[in-house]
Amino acid sequence: GFKIAFKERCLESPCFGGVEGISGRAWWKITAARVLHHAKPDVKYTDEEFNRFFRRVYQHFGSPGGYMVLEDAQSLLTSLKESSHHHLLLGITSNSQTRHMESVLPMLGLHDHFSWFTASQEVRHEKPAMEIFDAAYKQAQFWLPDLRKDEVLHIGDSYACDYCGAKRYGFQALLLDRSDNPLVVAYQDWIEAPDYEGKSLDDMEKNTITSLSEVVKRLL
Repeated sequence: GFKIAFKERCLESPCFGGVEGISGRAWWKITAARVLHHAKPDVKYTDEEFNRFFRRVYQHFGSPGGYMVLEDAQSLLTSLKESSHHHLLLGITSNSQTRHMESVLPMLGLHDHFSWFTASQEVRHEKPAMEIFDAAYKQAQFWLPDLRKDEVLHIGDSYACDYCGAKRYGFQALLLDRSDNPLVVAYQDWIEAPDYEGKSLDDMEKNTITSLSEVVKRLL
């Protein structure tokens, strides 16, 4: 029910309401109602019942209990901070809502590792669109004005959004394959991968990693 409702809402109201001009909370409230409809179409809920349900769900994903910091991610951030690579500028470019940047990351103690944050809800474009990568590039240039596109390494777990989108924009890219991790589910699997110069199966395979622990080795 969730996967069906999430796809419907992403296509109807992209970027968690950013394009439509509604709040992230309003977007999720409509989506949660759609989830219940698909999960139990014969069950009817009163407004009071639904509001009580939705508030509890929204609270859960506003608390540490709604998230898990994967071990390889924490290890990478710690090792970069403590190693000779501490001078690297880190940022986040995500097809997510601003709440993740402004509340979730600080709540998990991760925000201080990053210098800039780009969320699709705020930019009103999502990966693999050129606009969100352009917004990220401009944020990075605030810290490094002479930064070239080919000096940026984008890492993500979506072939279409993260790998092909970043390569088309001119960034370097690594594809993080988490298909063996049952805790990680890919939802935006309907997005078509854009073309980029040199696109091939061999290129993708050479730039695929299965753990963020491999990133440091790639930087050496």
